[in-house]
Amino acid sequence: MQEITTFITSHSLLSIATIVVLLLVMIIEFMRARRNVFNINPGQVTRLINHENALVIDIRQNEVYRKGHIIDANSMNPKDLHQNPKKLEKFKNRPIIVVSNATTESQKIAALLLKHGYNAYSLNGGMRAWSEAQMPLVKE
Repeated sequence: MQEITTFITSHSLLSIATIVVLLLVMIIEFMRARRNVFNINPGQVTRLINHENALVIDIRQNEVYRKGHIIDANSMNPKDLHQNPKKLEKFKNRPIIVVSNATTESQKIAALLLKHGYNAYSLNGGMRAWSEAQMPLVKE
């Protein structure tokens, strides 16, 4: 124990740098864990739809939505959800799954909905992950 104390006093800058790096790693890992809390894979989406009557919100452009979307998914404009997240108030007791082309936009909307008290998730990997998992699509 005395050796550690001697080392710290002899190498104070190195000791401080080590502590700062450890704190930064802890903060980054906390943020990463928090961000992934609401990311789910296609299998989990299917389970939520089948067993918990989840609402699927597709925030892609209408043209892309019509080319292929998850069964019973609702097409919504992300701007509308940003401006009025209470639009989904009647679905507050159901899980809400937000789907986009990529994960980033759906994560933002899911995080917004989480802040407003919804049980919201983001499809990790977006519709690409859904298609790669060979899940069914509805085309209009």
